[in-house]
Formats: sequence, C-alpha cells, structure tokens
Amino acid sequence: MTDVERLALMQALYSVVGAEVKTGVPGNLRDAVNDEYTRLYNMTGATSFEVRVNGEKVGTFSYSKVKGSPARVESTVELVDAAALQRCVDDEFLEFIGQWVDDHLEELARDYFSETGELVDGMAVVEHEVPAQPESIRPGGTLRIDAAKVAAAMGASLGPAVAGLLIGGE
Repeated sequence: MTDVERLALMQALYSVVGAEVKTGVPGNLRDAVNDEYTRLYNMTGATSFEVRVNGEKVGTFSYSKVKGSPARVESTVELVDAAALQRCVDDEFLEFIGQWVDDHLEELARDYFSETGELVDGMAVVEHEVPAQPESIRPGGTLRIDAAKVAAAMGASLGPAVAGLLIGGE
C-alpha cells in the first residue's frame, strides 16, 4: 500500500471505530462495556478485569480507586445581621477594617474572626454538614489493549489489511 492508501484506510477505520470507543459518549460501545464493568465492580469489588478475545488475554480494563471520606461538620463564619455588624463599636475591629468600605464588612469580619477568634455583632458561626463520600471508583475506567495480541487472537477472521495495521501499522 502507498502512504496515501494506508492513510485512507486508517482514517476510515478511525472514523467508524472512534465514535464507538470514545469515552464519555452515552450509548456507545465503550459506555456499554463501562456499565458492565461497573456492575461487576459493584458486585465483586474488583477494580481490574482481563479483556479476552477468543479466550486469549489481550489487555485489561481497570478502575482507579477514589478514597472515601467520613461525614463531618464544617464551621464557617457568615453574616447573619448586617445592621448589627454595621453598628459594631469594637475599637479593635474598627481599627482592623481601617479604610475599607461597608460593602466589604462581611469579608473583613471573617478575616477578623480568623485572626482573633472573636465574632463581632452580626456574625455567627454556621455549621454545614458535608455528606460522607463512600469509597468508590473513578468513572470511565482505563482500557489497555495489545493490538498484536488482538490480531493473533482474531487470526484468520481479520482481513489482511486490518491484521496488518494491528501488528505493525503496515
């Protein structure tokens, strides 16, 4: 084959195959296989699977683990009464804000709390629950395939042009 003929063949294969193997495309072949491996992970906890063609191992499909975290409560300082904050007469706080204007009071009050540990009027520590994150897997998985092994496993069922591409790009 000439370089142009090989390029035409490769581009044709890429166009046809690319849409089916691209990650993140709902409903394509890659998505269906990912769904099956996700089901197997949920059933067994396994994160790596052999990929076989005609009984021969040609690669792996694996997931990276995502470390879980326990539920926790985080505290933040939030403005709960803007009028009370504006009426605040704490000399140290007033000195702290200096030349800032009223529209920066919430930010300044948070900074003041961060530096002194003291809440000024109009501010409160508000707790927000952060839900637990169970240990899981990263969606999508990683597919590693040895093209030469696929060609060997498929044998005569591959046309010579496709087999040639898989084993050496010719």
